[in-house]
Amino acid sequence: MKNLELIQKLFENLKCSRCDNFFTKEAVELVRREENNIVVRVKCSYCDKNLGLAILGLDKAEYKNSLKFENNDETEPLNTDIPDDPITFEEVMDAHKFFSGLEADWTKYLPKKD
Repeated sequence: MKNLELIQKLFENLKCSRCDNFFTKEAVELVRREENNIVVRVKCSYCDKNLGLAILGLDKAEYKNSLKFENNDETEPLNTDIPDDPITFEEVMDAHKFFSGLEADWTKYLPKKD
């Protein structure tokens, strides 16, 4: 499974703060790759709310464990053709708005365990 697919799978377990739907795979768009991180834009596929950017570290073993995948090394390396542009002011502001809008009880957006 590719790194972007792992991150999309991670976000599919989270809910939108506006419409309370789970994010779809298409809600997570690759923006760029950095040395040890990947930057993605998250936008709800249901209500179209732009939730901003997420900067995620790429520790494959940790992602696999957190997503309960079997431990195999079939993941492909990141595409190095993605431009490594600096983060813009607008991207920082979008991220700030996203985190500011989570409120104190942000855990309510996490899926309930059965």
